[in-house]
Amino acid sequence: MLHLKTTDNNCSRKVSDLIKKSSHAEDVETFSAAHYSSLSRIANVPLKELAEKNQNLLVFPYEIDKSYGRIGGLPIFEMHGCAESFSEAEIKTGNLMGFVGIGADNGAIHLEIASRFSKSEDDFFLHYILGKVFCENLFSLNYDASSGNVFDLLCFMFPLVLKNAVRQGIFKTYRTFERNDANVKGSLNLSRHIRQNVPFGGKIAYNERTQVFDNPLTELVRHTIEFIRTKPFGKSILNSDSETRSAVSQIVELTQNYSFHEQHKIISENAKPVSHPFFIKWKPLQKICLAILNHSKINYHSGEKSVCGLLFDGAWLWEEYLNTILRPLGFVHPENKKHKGGLKMFANCDDELTFDKDFRQIYPDFYKKGEYVLDAKYKRLLNGVGREDLYQAVAYMHTMKIARGGFIFPDDGTDFHKKTYCLANNTGTLDVIGVKIPRNAENLQEFCSLMKNEEERISGNFAAL
Repeated sequence: MLHLKTTDNNCSRKVSDLIKKSSHAEDVETFSAAHYSSLSRIANVPLKELAEKNQNLLVFPYEIDKSYGRIGGLPIFEMHGCAESFSEAEIKTGNLMGFVGIGADNGAIHLEIASRFSKSEDDFFLHYILGKVFCENLFSLNYDASSGNVFDLLCFMFPLVLKNAVRQGIFKTYRTFERNDANVKGSLNLSRHIRQNVPFGGKIAYNERTQVFDNPLTELVRHTIEFIRTKPFGKSILNSDSETRSAVSQIVELTQNYSFHEQHKIISENAKPVSHPFFIKWKPLQKICLAILNHSKINYHSGEKSVCGLLFDGAWLWEEYLNTILRPLGFVHPENKKHKGGLKMFANCDDELTFDKDFRQIYPDFYKKGEYVLDAKYKRLLNGVGREDLYQAVAYMHTMKIARGGFIFPDDGTDFHKKTYCLANNTGTLDVIGVKIPRNAENLQEFCSLMKNEEERISGNFAAL
């Protein structure tokens, strides 16, 4: 398998350079037409289309077609070919980070897209913010980012996805049971009645169709729970908080027909994605369960036509990470990716009709009512804030009658902390705040320690508001 490694927003890089950077320089000469064909299958293809056709391609956030950033319409990467040499083809990435596997045999490729803000070979920054967003106790368990399969990370993400699904209610399906008693609740099964109840003894054979909680999907979740229990830190993951413990207990209690030996059968019965309009949160749970249970087979080469992987929208992940720091300080984080929690721009509803419905409400990334508006940017701001970002922040401040606003971004290259700028006519101030990303950490534990110090500094700045 050919290994390629790049970063998000790489501004276009040659394939030959990506191979060299991944410490497989000897493979440059082996990049063939088959490898080029594998990359071509996903290059320039909208993410939503790839995710729908490939069950083993997981994307966060889940509702990619409904997200404000419209990442569902964007490709994992763009590629421009080269007629003279396939290895001279150029790949241009966007905001997506993670891991993708394409093809099989001689055309198999493993593409790793790291965060451009990480300076470590093992991408400590991505692992750290994933741990903060999905599982707070990931690093207290001495997780090693350089060991094991990357899909082991899914075990740490499982509790959050499980809780989101259970909050909608336990998934129910209809099942038909063959009954033979005096309490008829369904359609008569005449042939079975004749076989079993002649001479008549007071029982009637019938088929009962009813809703049940013990079904292939909840059984799949149960198999995943039992699999995670076998992991070194599995019990700690499943007991990370009271809501997780409650969700796990519900699944265990309702799946009385669970049998370890039926795992393969249950996986096969879940080949078709969940399509129920009410239980929409169970679809990502189904996908993550299948990925965990199939982890030994999903290792980037499940078949000639399959695409496997785990991808994250960098801007979304950065916002969710900041939310873990700012929420305890009283900041509100509207679900701007889903257009939830927006604030009206017009006092009179009739006035809204003149304007595009997509812009009648504002969705600041974070705000503290009456005190502060903060815009999260997953990009470098050392060379200045762009015009659209500036106007957006000022519009938020004006609409919400807040005199203080700012931008917060990951800083990987300097000791930039904070600069404050005054608006004209003393109408307010704007802060540009950098979150320093450690550059010289030798291991993940050291990286975590340095990041926690930085988080305390950031929290101290906002706690004084």
